[in-house]
Parts: sequence; structure tokens; C-alpha cells
Amino acid sequence: MSTNEGYSKSKIFIFDIDDTIVITDAKIVVTDSDTGKSFSLSPEDFNSYQSSDKHVLNFDEFKSLDILKAGKLIQKYLDILEKNYKKGNAVGVITARDEQDLIFTWLKEHVGFHVDKKLIFAVNDQIHGFEGKIADRKKQAFESFIEMGYTSLTFFDDDKENIKIIKKVADEHPDLNIKAIRAKR
Repeated sequence: MSTNEGYSKSKIFIFDIDDTIVITDAKIVVTDSDTGKSFSLSPEDFNSYQSSDKHVLNFDEFKSLDILKAGKLIQKYLDILEKNYKKGNAVGVITARDEQDLIFTWLKEHVGFHVDKKLIFAVNDQIHGFEGKIADRKKQAFESFIEMGYTSLTFFDDDKENIKIIKKVADEHPDLNIKAIRAKR
């Protein structure tokens, strides 16, 4: 296993996890509080899911290291991560998941990259204090990288809404080199 302790403090490559780096069988279980009926959504389905006040969401499957380890890695984006990691560029994560430690452990012990924990934002993990919808939380996490002093930021995510919101951040910071790339399988 390699580590990049001396990584760049100005250039960073930031990756979403689900459907960008790995495809898992983890599902979001949606239960209608009126009828008690449930259905499941993949992360891709969740990107276009229309929420309802009657729906109760359960993300428990995303807390399973075993499900994450059993996932299929998406080689194209893993190769980009590895290339930049080996070059000494900083590597970060912005994911809708809610456990920073789970992502850190998975990357280190299963995928083979020791990514600095302070560069991993599981935006639904309460330790970060992000608020709002997932896209808003991802924006707050992205802005945290800017606050850390990064001036060249490349973001990969499969969700077009997340890409749009980062492109807005780029417009707000014309002095920075910000790229938002939609990950496609």
C-alpha cells in the first residue's frame, strides 16, 4: 500500500464514491408512511427520485463495509485517481454517504489508497456540520477544499445536479481552476 503524505496543497482531484468509483448493490429503502409499502432505489435512481413528506428513507445498506467491498470498481475513474495519487496530487472524496471512517477504511484497506481523512467528506456524516439537500452539502464540502487553499480542483460525480452546482462554484471563483466532470459508466 502506498501513501501520499506529501501530497500537493494546491491541486486536488475529488471523487464521488457511488456510481463514480464503485457500483454496489446498496439500495435506499423508501417506505410510504401511509400505506407501509416499501420500494428500493439504487444510487442512480435516487439521483432522480422525487421526495415526498410521506416517504421515510433508510440508507442502512450504505453503512455496510461488506457491501462496499463487494462492489464493482469503475476502472476509468479509479485509474484517474491512481495516476494523480502517484503523481503526488491531493485526492479527496465528496460522497452522500454518512460515514467518513467507512470510506477511509475502504479506500485504505480494500482499494489500496491512504487518502488523508481530512480530505474525505461524507456529507451526511454529522461531524462535518453540512446542511440542506445533498447537492447543497456537496457544495459546502467542495467549498471546504477551497478554504483549505486548493486553487486547482477537479471534481468527478455521476449526478448531473452535483456537477451543475460545482460549475456554479467555478463561476463564483473565476480566479481558481475548477473543473466538474460528469462520470459516466
